[in-house]
Amino acid sequence: MAARVLEIDLAKPLAPIPTQVKYGAYWCLIRFGHRPVGWVRFRRAIVGNWIQPDYLRGLIAEQIGPQIIDAMHRGPQLSNDLPHTPPISVIICTREHPYQLLAQLKSLRKLVYPEWEVIVVDNAPVTHRTKYICDEYFHNVRYVLEPRKGLDYARNTGWKNARHGIVAYTDDDAYVDPYWLRAIGQAFKDQRVNCVTGITFPMEIETDAQEHFERYGGMQRGFTRRVYKPGTWSPFFPLGSGRFGAGVNLSLRKSALEAMGGFDEALDVGSLARGGGDLDIMARSIRDGGHLVYEPAAIVWHQHRKTMAQLRKQMFDYGWGFCAYVAKHSQDLELGNQSLRMLKKWTKEWGLRRLRKNFRLATRFRAHFPVHLILIEILGGILGLRAYKRSVRHVQSVAMQSRLAALREKAA
Repeated sequence: MAARVLEIDLAKPLAPIPTQVKYGAYWCLIRFGHRPVGWVRFRRAIVGNWIQPDYLRGLIAEQIGPQIIDAMHRGPQLSNDLPHTPPISVIICTREHPYQLLAQLKSLRKLVYPEWEVIVVDNAPVTHRTKYICDEYFHNVRYVLEPRKGLDYARNTGWKNARHGIVAYTDDDAYVDPYWLRAIGQAFKDQRVNCVTGITFPMEIETDAQEHFERYGGMQRGFTRRVYKPGTWSPFFPLGSGRFGAGVNLSLRKSALEAMGGFDEALDVGSLARGGGDLDIMARSIRDGGHLVYEPAAIVWHQHRKTMAQLRKQMFDYGWGFCAYVAKHSQDLELGNQSLRMLKKWTKEWGLRRLRKNFRLATRFRAHFPVHLILIEILGGILGLRAYKRSVRHVQSVAMQSRLAALREKAA
């Protein structure tokens, strides 16, 4: 069912909102100033042609009342005292998505922050459209070419070209909240923090594929700020990094990236491993002694895949990339046993148990997550187990070719 996504700020007076017949449901993100509080969801049929303020207040109180009380107690704004606003380099890695990139760059113009730069890393382009967008419309954007295909190649090129000590990654198929960097900068006030993630909301719920992805889990990790530290707080520490956030909303200290050797180029989109680069860098940032902050006030909106064909590919790649990530750490002396336990849990609980539950719901003609998407993700996981070693060999081959090319060029 198509749903209209709205933002409601309780720090401002509420006004009647007209509804549209094309949307069968409404998803209202409730904010209190800069802070997101929770979702209020309802069908259009219960409100008619207008969402009246009094009725909306009743729905808010019914669905997320305790969260509202807590938000009002803490106040509507981020702290007005801004002792720590470090300059930040915003990095967007892109490949042949010029119109999506254009919308993201327009959102970055609205950022409320003292000092930042934007770097667009064009990853193995086949046209000049991305460069044209940057040159013609955004003269303050630095365009950098990365000819090697792979998201983590592009991510590493981004931070190596960054002028500032904090690098914030987001995607070309997203747009950022005006106060995104303000929330990130505040989180880095603690010098022990090496990584900050934020909350990522759906830009729209227009198709079944987009709704399915949100019901799968989406990219949200809750509305509560959390600090993850080195220790044994979880039996899957630190590999269970899917709970920390997603690559579309990921910030790191440049010094920490240098110390870790950057992103693993054998992982993520464009590599034979197809994913896992963001999970890997978050896990390593904690493993190596840093703190990771999940800050829901750092808001990004993401354009989910619109078609079922695109979603099927995404689910296959999720399974493939996750198992490639686990396979990488299975050879680690410290984390090997943990990675195998995590793979077992993923197979048993996230795979087979979810498959059985939704199969039963389907046979009873009740609402369920599509069974074929679960099977596709499991299949991707099975095939992805052997992908990491192949991807490492491919990366080594690319590195050797680059060195040989540099030597030939020098000799000439």
